[in-house]
Amino acid sequence: MNHPDTEPSATSVSSLPRISRRHALIGLAALLAQAGFWSNPLSAAMQAPASAPAAGLAPATMLFYTLSQTITGHRDLSAATAARIEQAMRSNVPGFAERLPQLGALLVTGQEAKTLLAAATATDAALRELALAIVAAWYTGTVAGNAAQGTKSIVVAYAEALMYRTVADGQVVPTYCNYGPLWWLKAPPAVRVSAPVEPKPVPAPATTGTPEPKGKQAK
Repeated sequence: MNHPDTEPSATSVSSLPRISRRHALIGLAALLAQAGFWSNPLSAAMQAPASAPAAGLAPATMLFYTLSQTITGHRDLSAATAARIEQAMRSNVPGFAERLPQLGALLVTGQEAKTLLAAATATDAALRELALAIVAAWYTGTVAGNAAQGTKSIVVAYAEALMYRTVADGQVVPTYCNYGPLWWLKAPPAVRVSAPVEPKPVPAPATTGTPEPKGKQAK
């Protein structure tokens, strides 16, 4: 029996299962669903980038756009980004063209993300996987590839990735600055510090003379 402090052998390490990036992203989407990020009120209250108009989208792209709004819980998604994600998923996700209408058939007006996910799970495990893959693509801005099938990951968005909205109250998108380019050349903002308050003089306590020592009485 191996001692618990000994390092694992090369054989035991090589026997561990390898997790693909695609499955890691799908796992991330599942964790986001369990943690409630899809319906995070703080995330919804944050200012989102202006969305491109959805008019003029092809029917399949419009379906994907509507699915994305429901499954992510964000109604202000960019239609242009949705078109790029849909095109990338057609290239990288096997069976996407067949399963997209099946997932769309489960849509109901005013539906919540968890309700759509539950319906997809009850219908077909492959539809649940597609729904989570859509969430992963929107949150990471990347459609994962599959090395076994010879496809590479496709980056479709950066600043619009939804993962940056959940921390937008305390962190900007990496490589982006808070106040625009060359912000340091502008005059610094006014310091909002209140004027100092002068302390009021404290009157000295009243005195009644020198007290007599205890045990002595005046004669």
